[in-house]
Amino acid sequence: MSLFDLIIKGGILMIPISLCSVVALGIIVERVIHFRKASGNANRLKEKLEPLIIGNKVSEGRLLCEESGGVISNIFRVALQELQREPDMTQPVEDEIEVTRRVIDEELQVSILPALEKHLNALDTLARGTPLLGLLGTVLGMIKVFFTIGIGQSVPDPSVLAKGIGLALITTAAGLIVAIPAFFMHRYFIGKVDFYLEEAQKAKGWLLAQLAKRRLITMAA
Repeated sequence: MSLFDLIIKGGILMIPISLCSVVALGIIVERVIHFRKASGNANRLKEKLEPLIIGNKVSEGRLLCEESGGVISNIFRVALQELQREPDMTQPVEDEIEVTRRVIDEELQVSILPALEKHLNALDTLARGTPLLGLLGTVLGMIKVFFTIGIGQSVPDPSVLAKGIGLALITTAAGLIVAIPAFFMHRYFIGKVDFYLEEAQKAKGWLLAQLAKRRLITMAA
């Protein structure tokens, strides 16, 4: 029996299960591509950015961040853009650091976090809901089998009964085939979100330290 025959014999609920598999696969591929683009090379970017910040070359630093890819470069870009908008070196360093911290936190909550978590709720729903569709298909198939065998036959043929139950279990197997990879990939993506948020907090601390160092060097000069 071919895969197509199994899908046909699985009943009408194989249609939504198949659609769920297509949607889940699409989300997984899209998220893999997105997280690959979000990685970037934060350590190399910091090495290039540090002398620009300390040297008060905010505009060049912002352009460098725009050319680089990833979550960390986007955080640096937004912060440096705010500094470039208000290049007042006479304001207290505490105010400058507080403004930068606020801008980065807003960027994380408004832009970066929603982009990282995009479609993850849908993937979680598919991982949880597809087995229920499969179970429903199996229950309906079992009901049909027992009603069919029970009509006009006092002792049902075990082979016929086994075949009918086997066909009824197709939807449960199909639901699990879709749900298991969707579940593990969802957990993997959640771990990636937590990783990038942790890296973003480290990057924020690093940038604030560079701004304080820049101010100290400027005052000493």
